[in-house]
Amino acid sequence: MNMRNSLLFAGTLLAITFSACQVTDHSEENPGGITTGDMEIPASGFDKTDPSQLAILTFDTTAMDMGKVAEGVQVERVYGFVNSGKRDLILTDVRGSCGCTVGKEWPRTPVAPGARGTITVAFDSQGRPGMQHKTITVVANTQPQTTVLTLSGEVVAAPDVQ
Repeated sequence: MNMRNSLLFAGTLLAITFSACQVTDHSEENPGGITTGDMEIPASGFDKTDPSQLAILTFDTTAMDMGKVAEGVQVERVYGFVNSGKRDLILTDVRGSCGCTVGKEWPRTPVAPGARGTITVAFDSQGRPGMQHKTITVVANTQPQTTVLTLSGEVVAAPDVQ
């Protein structure tokens, strides 16, 4: 590349660099333009919602006792609920506090106002002797957005045979 082409290339590169800086420089004002101060962005989708018009997740019970179970047994419990609100209830997640407790089945479609549903959870007692207290967090379009279910009991280890 000769000297003339090198200078032309360097000048073009310099012009592009300075114009790019101007594009990303937000210090200039746009009179009459919309700013973030003009926007109303609520912290959550519930700020402008009347809570009496939301779905309401009402459980028959939020705490279950599995009693005494032998180590290695898979325990399943079913939590019944009703949507006692005025909007369709949408369950977005059912998650156990650890890998041994999982939400197995729950409605994956909206639950209409007044309709009943169930959430089935499973607990794997293998390798967990002793008292157990597990939580299952249910996330839905309710206020508050989470409801915590509990499952407790005692896992009895098999006696050591020698």
